[in-house]
Amino acid sequence: MSDITRLGFLGLGNMGAAIALRLVHPGSTLHVFDPSPEAVRPLVEAGAIAHASPRAVAEAATVVMACLPNSAVCESVLFGEDGVAAGKAVRTYIEMSTLGPTVVASNAKRLDAAKIASIDAPVSGGPAAAHAGTLSIMLSGNDDVVATTMPWLTLIAKKICRLGEQPGQAQAMKLVNNIMLAANMAVASEALTIGAKAGLDADAMIEVIRSSTGNSAAADILARFAICGAFDFGAHISIVAKDVELAIDEAKALDVPVPVLNEARSLWHDAIEQGLGGDDFTSILKIVEARGGATVRGAPRR
Repeated sequence: MSDITRLGFLGLGNMGAAIALRLVHPGSTLHVFDPSPEAVRPLVEAGAIAHASPRAVAEAATVVMACLPNSAVCESVLFGEDGVAAGKAVRTYIEMSTLGPTVVASNAKRLDAAKIASIDAPVSGGPAAAHAGTLSIMLSGNDDVVATTMPWLTLIAKKICRLGEQPGQAQAMKLVNNIMLAANMAVASEALTIGAKAGLDADAMIEVIRSSTGNSAAADILARFAICGAFDFGAHISIVAKDVELAIDEAKALDVPVPVLNEARSLWHDAIEQGLGGDDFTSILKIVEARGGATVRGAPRR
């Protein structure tokens, strides 16, 4: 499998837990931490060893992966008093969170000072793909370091795209992907609401879209998780809104005007202002429906 037999994982939310479960593997030991005992329990039942802090994981594992919600949490996890950087065993840190190029590049330099190599490896595909081991990984980092971790990364991903040797490059790609989805979710929700108010059947609209030029990942996600009434993709509105803000900050730093993205941002920002940050991100359709005075619902999921 790999010379790495002591692996760590930090952050057991919807995505992190699904990824970590796939890393429980014969012949190796998975060490985990999350502040929520409920999040840790299924991993322990599967065979992982729970620890009281990120530092404790980094004292036990030579490679530590993390899937964290934002840069503030990551700062504490890496560089707090009980953070990864203080661990004596860890040699490689794999960042699977979406934090933006600037933060990840800076963190990599700080970890390097502690003699810990960094791999930038944000993921895409959602919790279902994480459970199935069919995620896409955007990857940047030193080739030799990456090579040592590939046997583990292939357990969780169907597609691994190498984007360079510098941590931060994969983050840039992740933002490119995520803002395309965020903007497309907004306009797809508006388009479907227009159609519904014009009297079109929701399932009929999806049938046409799927065989026409308007098809997109956003339309497919809305069809499978929202129009059926489930709203259960598994990612929160707050995560998408955070990624949009990261992308706008990056665009400003690069002096790239993003008027369309700013318009899409207003919808996600309104959702946060309405207290809906914890709702599934497919619920963005409900906000557009309320604005437009129409409901886009098809047959329930079978």
